[in-house]
Amino acid sequence: MKRRQLALFPALLLAAGTAWGQAYPRKTVSIMVPFSPGAATDILARAAAQKLTDYLGQQFIVTNRDGATGAIGTDIVARAAPDGYSLLWGSSGPLSINPVYGAKLPYDPLRDFAPVALFNLIPYILVVHPSVPATTTKELIALAKARPGKLNYASSGAGGAPHLAGELFKTLAKVDILHVPYKGTSLFMSDLASGQVDLAFTGAASSLGFIQAGKLRPIGASSLKRSPLFPDLPTLDESGLPGYEVVVWYGLLAPAQTPREIVTLLNTAINRSLTDPDIRKRIAQEGAYPAGGTPEELGAFMKEQLARYAKMIRDAGLKKEN
Repeated sequence: MKRRQLALFPALLLAAGTAWGQAYPRKTVSIMVPFSPGAATDILARAAAQKLTDYLGQQFIVTNRDGATGAIGTDIVARAAPDGYSLLWGSSGPLSINPVYGAKLPYDPLRDFAPVALFNLIPYILVVHPSVPATTTKELIALAKARPGKLNYASSGAGGAPHLAGELFKTLAKVDILHVPYKGTSLFMSDLASGQVDLAFTGAASSLGFIQAGKLRPIGASSLKRSPLFPDLPTLDESGLPGYEVVVWYGLLAPAQTPREIVTLLNTAINRSLTDPDIRKRIAQEGAYPAGGTPEELGAFMKEQLARYAKMIRDAGLKKEN
């Protein structure tokens, strides 16, 4: 977003607050994170909630409700009153992947929510164990073609973004690599670092220590922009796989039919928060980069992500879970 536009956000927020300050918010606002506390999802939600509290003069608190890969907490907000007091910290799994891959959901990501603002995007880092004789994307592709079915990649479970990132790699590179699903990221990271599996798509922050210790070797970033934590590491798109892109996204949403004035006020506050140096530093520490934009842009992005993941699944020949 242009600097001139960013500079306007404080004034826009003040104007919006003057018009709506007496009407909203008049009590504590809950932001639902449909996962357990502690992960990047939760950390960045809490950072955003603090800024909303500072800007809008009422407490914005984070509520965690884990279960069904995010579906339980997401559905709670979908069914909440559209008054701006129950919000959703939306993300890729519940709103982009599960609707096209997972079991039947009680909510529709496009029909049941009013997009507010995209907060950040997080790329994955393709890493290999040092025993794998490849240092670049092209070398890894050549190795996989020379050893069809011999290399394997770990993920945190079937249908998750790391799994689909691996399947997109296989599709675009036209290689045969075995998927090894685990029940969680921590489990596969220890096996990956010890060489029991060959490669994986991991979060930049979670792999940083392993890379610095020489236990993993980075090959490329999964986004079209380079990772803030690995600015010298080429993306897969620019190093042999044109069009490769898989990113995790976080954003704020409200129940459908939430008044436009409330959505606009929240959008302005989120965009203002993304100009704050502390917030930008916190986002960068997670290996992410800030997003922002209008509610309409988030809505269009969600549609694009649903279509993108549906194509990944279709191209890879994966079957939906029942």
